Amino acid sequence: MLKSATIGCNILIIEKYFKSFLKGSLKNYELNTAEGMVLLALYGHNGQKDAQILKDSDINLVGTSQDQLIDELHYDKSVITRTMQSLEKKGYVIRKNNTEDTRSYFFKLTDKAFTFKQTLIEILKEWNEHILGDFDESVLNLLDNMLAKVAKNATKTIRKNN
Repeated sequence: MLKSATIGCNILIIEKYFKSFLKGSLKNYELNTAEGMVLLALYGHNGQKDAQILKDSDINLVGTSQDQLIDELHYDKSVITRTMQSLEKKGYVIRKNNTEDTRSYFFKLTDKAFTFKQTLIEILKEWNEHILGDFDESVLNLLDNMLAKVAKNATKTIRKNN
């Protein structure tokens, strides 16, 4: 039981410092952490994995619903609403009415967002290099698989209890 508590604490520490790093890195671009995470999610909505997003620089997004972002990022609806309003105001997304649900919207990335993509990728690469640079590929693969399973179990647990 003690080991799992240590793992949980370490995950919280990593998340805290990642958000701090991202906040500091995005400050010069007048973006906050939530906006950066939403942009990253929007860049990947052609069914690509995170690793592919970091490699590919030309993704054409058809449109992503607010509910998809809530489900993917696990943010509250109010956080996503404010974040999307801010990104729209800053010129990163265009909002389109959802014809199937008039209470929600679809979002498309603008040219400004696509231009910013490489900058965001460089920020993430820098973070990864700082925290993972001294691990070999086999350890990284194992860590990735294990964390993916932990995330899946956490999601399943919360959805089951809600």
